Amino acid sequence: MSIADLKVRMSDIPGIETLTMRLEAGRILLSWGAYTAAVDASASDNEIEAAIRNAIKLPPVSLIPDKPAPVASPAAPQEQAAMSASNPASVGQTVKAMMDEHVKLMGQIHAAQLEILRSNLADQRQTVATGVGAVANTIAAQTDEFKSIMGQYANNLGGE
Repeated sequence: MSIADLKVRMSDIPGIETLTMRLEAGRILLSWGAYTAAVDASASDNEIEAAIRNAIKLPPVSLIPDKPAPVASPAAPQEQAAMSASNPASVGQTVKAMMDEHVKLMGQIHAAQLEILRSNLADQRQTVATGVGAVANTIAAQTDEFKSIMGQYANNLGGE
């Protein structure tokens, strides 16, 4: 499909009349207005159309902004206000509480992982026991069959 066909087919998209297409590093780059889309060089017409329609669902992003937008600094959390250099005991208590919580959570994670390990090992043992049992039963059945065949052979030899 030519770029003119794309413009006609997708005339419902604002700004599509400025659509340009170029090949770069094995990809088709499509640009119009503040939007861009990229597809594989072997993309079908439907894939190209889908890429263009998906690109307009997202907000347009310029590659290099004119100047960075000012970022408001976040308000300081209330806990930090209570902790100050003039009150080292408060800081120490907070750090101790954080460490205690961390140790508790690590213990819970460790216990959960051990339980998963126990469960997986038990499952492995059961699988091996079942498999070995099945093999043993098959061998026993073959042995019985072999004994029967040998018995018949012995009877045939003795009966002549």
